[in-house]
Amino acid sequence: MERSAELSIDPSVFWELAGPYKQKLYNFIHKSLSFSEEADDVFQETLLRGLKYFHSYNKEKSFNTWLFAIAHNEVKRHFKDAQRRNSLPLEERLIAADERVRPDLVREVYRFAGGLKPKHKEVFFLFYDSGFGISEISRITGLREGNVKFILNRARQALKDRYGEENGKP
Repeated sequence: MERSAELSIDPSVFWELAGPYKQKLYNFIHKSLSFSEEADDVFQETLLRGLKYFHSYNKEKSFNTWLFAIAHNEVKRHFKDAQRRNSLPLEERLIAADERVRPDLVREVYRFAGGLKPKHKEVFFLFYDSGFGISEISRITGLREGNVKFILNRARQALKDRYGEENGKP
């Protein structure tokens, strides 16, 4: 695309479209990076890349999915560029505000997710935390829908095997 056409894109339109998704996007990145302090940088880079490449956004497609695909690529770039750390998320950040949620179980689920491979962790949080469907996750990550389903099924089975019976669930 020509430089003059790129400059004709109004940045305020990008920020208006991104506004409703910023918190959800930040949460996804934050969790994908195991609550690392570097999540702020990856979040900022995601938004800057989105703004830079806004001219390539197809208005007939979901903006949300397009923006999360950029975040996915930034998370991959982070893992590729940085040495992988095996630290667990800070437990005090994992406790849900909802009184009905068992903090010990929340901690265990996040520990479990933190131990997943980066791509599996990303699929896990896109589905369970960010609420994306299988086809959206497929478009965001570039994985085939069957692979997304396989990853989620393995995670569910592992969680069930690990925690299901001790929590009174079949």
